Amino acid sequence: GGDPGPRHATSSQPAASRPAASDAAALAALTPSDRNRAVDFYRAAAMAVVAVGHWLGMVVVIDQGELDGGNLLDFAPEYGWITWIGQVMPLFFFVGGFASATSLRSAERKGMSPADWTATRLRRMVTPAVALAGFWAVALLIGAVVGGFGLVAVGAIGAAIPLWFLANYTIDTALAPFTFRWFRARPLLVVGGLVAIFSVAEAARFAGISKVPQINWVIGWLGFQVAGFAWQDGRLPVGRKLAALAATFWVLAVAAVNLGPWPAVMLHHGGLDHSPTHPPTTALILFGLAYSFTAAALAPRVNRWLERSAKAWEVTIAANAVAMSVYLWHMTAAVAVVALAYAADLLPGTEPGTGPWWWIKIPFLALNALLLAAVVKRVAPIEQRALLGGSVRWRWGTASMLVAAAVLSASLKSWSTPNATVLVAGITVTIAIWAALLADRPVRSARR
Repeated sequence: GGDPGPRHATSSQPAASRPAASDAAALAALTPSDRNRAVDFYRAAAMAVVAVGHWLGMVVVIDQGELDGGNLLDFAPEYGWITWIGQVMPLFFFVGGFASATSLRSAERKGMSPADWTATRLRRMVTPAVALAGFWAVALLIGAVVGGFGLVAVGAIGAAIPLWFLANYTIDTALAPFTFRWFRARPLLVVGGLVAIFSVAEAARFAGISKVPQINWVIGWLGFQVAGFAWQDGRLPVGRKLAALAATFWVLAVAAVNLGPWPAVMLHHGGLDHSPTHPPTTALILFGLAYSFTAAALAPRVNRWLERSAKAWEVTIAANAVAMSVYLWHMTAAVAVVALAYAADLLPGTEPGTGPWWWIKIPFLALNALLLAAVVKRVAPIEQRALLGGSVRWRWGTASMLVAAAVLSASLKSWSTPNATVLVAGITVTIAIWAALLADRPVRSARR
């Protein structure tokens, strides 16, 4: 969803003359001196952490001859402390806010409308997801023909686990032109409004009201994006003051889970009275801001390292060029490896979280990585063409753009619903919206 490395440096060039997204050395040479390289590094690192974290936490068991899956924390909650390292999604929304603010400033200079900007960003985000949707649509069709639709549907639902992020990020992207403008005009009012709405919804959760808290699916993650706006807009403190702010939020996060009603874990799993992420809780917000402000405080050092090390910067650029492909396909790779192991009767029967279970994880992780690398090599060009594509002109007004984004978000979210009919509908709607509204509509010289 953010900008993939130094594309800002090349955005004024004709598309045909720009280096390919995979040409890391050429892109590195074009990086402007004032670019915040740490944003790109954090984005790529977050994607890698998510993929490895999902693989490590994935549990597959055979229950009465049937495949069943779950989360490691369902079986071994004592590993919850790892989530204080591996819960990187607040950081991703934070750096996404920084990137969106940078892009919106550029769009304003070019006279690009909010709807055009949003459509262009969604095209870059959703095009790689449509490739995933197409793959699973074909797999489901084949499964239906050969009588294995139910099993394939289970795989498709498992592979869709990462899509909750894309669903939320779609909403944040559609709102970004407005929230960024409002934030620059009235920063305290925007932050205060978000805190007030979030607090009311959080109170409703503890009052046993089921519907009202769901708004925090939007407000919670939007808050991290707005924090990213503040970073890009120079409204965060710097140096030791920023480090002190981060430390303050770490103290508040620790206090919240020790003195408040929230669990200490920062990832959702079964058996929790109050899930930290379904929707985001106060504890997750405090933790996420602590994590994000720590990253911002370390950014000057990360930037100096990436400026000194040409190789590290080239690797960062190369990783960003395939980041969405890695994110979208890493669970599909894991599902495929599990399917092969199941067919070969090689699934482990050890207790999740035990020493033998961790040892058996090693070859599975290696196979996941090898298969994912092969898949990414094939699908990454789709992502890279979308990243370097031109602007999209939205011809139907701002309101229709917001409606389309909401429907698209709902369709992406529905993939992971444990219902085959909803799954098929979600895949179909995602492909249909992309094909009808976002595909093959570049205007490369528009509004220049």
